[in-house]
Amino acid sequence: MSNPVPLSSAAKLQATGLFVAGVGVLVQFLVGVPGFPKVPPGPIILVVAAILVWTVTPRFRWIAIVGLLAALFITVGGLGAGGFSRLGNPGDFGPWIGTALQAIGLVVALVWGVIALVQAFQGAGQKVAN
Repeated sequence: MSNPVPLSSAAKLQATGLFVAGVGVLVQFLVGVPGFPKVPPGPIILVVAAILVWTVTPRFRWIAIVGLLAALFITVGGLGAGGFSRLGNPGDFGPWIGTALQAIGLVVALVWGVIALVQAFQGAGQKVAN
């Protein structure tokens, strides 16, 4: 069995963004933002995706897709529910900071996830060609 490739910086940033977004959603839940179920799935989805990206990506390049899908799912859900509108009210600090962490984490995860995916498959194509 061959040794796994080291985790790229892009994949590390994708995983970090997913984790930060998960913490942001958890903060919103803990400060009592209305509309969350008793067990919010957002933090679970994001943190599990972050762990998968961080631990599995060196063996399976395509796992960055899982991170991208998780980030897209939460982004679309947040936009659809109007959750990002809390960014316009920094006076309500708890919900604002949670939403800010979520938004920043999602942007980082989406941007660096695309970069990680492109890098992973460019490298694969070059290995096959050589």
